[in-house]
Amino acid sequence: MTSVTRRLKDFEVPRSEIQNKPTTIKVVTQNSRRVFLALAGALLLGAIAQRTEVFGKKQALPTPRPNTPLPTPTEKKAIASPTPTSSNKTTSPKPTPTNSPVQTPTPQATQTAVIEGVVIAKSADLILRQTKVFTLKDSFGIPTSYSLTRTSRGVVAFDTRCTHAGAPCVLSESLLQCPAHGSVFDPENGEVIRGPAVEPLKSYRTLEVNGEVRIIIS
Repeated sequence: MTSVTRRLKDFEVPRSEIQNKPTTIKVVTQNSRRVFLALAGALLLGAIAQRTEVFGKKQALPTPRPNTPLPTPTEKKAIASPTPTSSNKTTSPKPTPTNSPVQTPTPQATQTAVIEGVVIAKSADLILRQTKVFTLKDSFGIPTSYSLTRTSRGVVAFDTRCTHAGAPCVLSESLLQCPAHGSVFDPENGEVIRGPAVEPLKSYRTLEVNGEVRIIIS
């Protein structure tokens, strides 16, 4: 006990020094508080930062998922196709009648080939270089004579009325001659061979169809 008391006394500051230096002790005390508060604040901030970091790592860690067993492959069962059954009677679907308008064919006029001209002779009536005179009646019933001659270019036809006075010519020695004044004409081209006529005979176009000679009078 005495030794302890002695040690404590060794650490005791003389009272005179304490009384003489009150300002120094006060300054040291304030500094100690500031240092203590600074250390305490630093420790507190460090602890908070470390706690925050640990908490963040805990959240970042993925949660382990339970191991789900893989599905075992199932054997595919063969689907039996239905076997066709033979039936004695085959039924075909009946068509349902539809009310559709019936289109009636429009009557068409039978087109018949219109042949020009009027039949004046048979093809067999004329041979090459032969001239004959044929007579036709007009719509008024007045007879008019025409000369037909078969040439190398076909059958040619001329009006037999003389271009001088209008009298009908007659066939004389394979030439057309006017009995009134004696004019003579060529039956193959209608040209004047002898006057007094100066103009040729009037010519007409002809057709040979189905063994017939047709003259086109217009």
